[in-house]
Amino acid sequence: MKNLLKFNIIILGIIMSYSCIKDDPDAINQQEYISNVVLEIQAADGSNQTIDWDISEQNSQSINLNANVDYNIEISFLNNSDPTDIENVTLEIIEEADEHQVFYEFAEVSVNVISASDDTKDGNRGILIKSIWNASSSGSGIVRVYLIHQPSNLNATTREGIGGFNDVAIDIPITITD
Repeated sequence: MKNLLKFNIIILGIIMSYSCIKDDPDAINQQEYISNVVLEIQAADGSNQTIDWDISEQNSQSINLNANVDYNIEISFLNNSDPTDIENVTLEIIEEADEHQVFYEFAEVSVNVISASDDTKDGNRGILIKSIWNASSSGSGIVRVYLIHQPSNLNATTREGIGGFNDVAIDIPITITD
């Protein structure tokens, strides 16, 4: 009887201690759904190109640049799951700049990417929502666009080296002409 009473008291104590733990709503960070990645590309001469990449579909768009020209690039992340209520997820990414990094990897072409002066910053680090691209020579290839959540090494020059998790990873064809 004493053992049963002790057992019941222990179980009751465990139940009460768990029931007193408060849920911390700030600890839950639900990832937003991203359906589209939009690149606004503007050359120094004022010409524009918009790439609206639907993540869930086949896309035929291609980025077209001229070599040795600076291009202002602005990237947006959208949730178009409800066409009557399109959500700009970029605003949340900017609010959580310390937890995100946009990263571009180029294959078969050489493009220099730097943070624009009006880019969103986390300290001195631009998260590359706004960047400047300059291609050094002509060619065709792929630009792999990443939105990285919780990057761990921002000095790395490869996606693997940066760490963190991919919120977005897409490949866009790119053509650079002289």
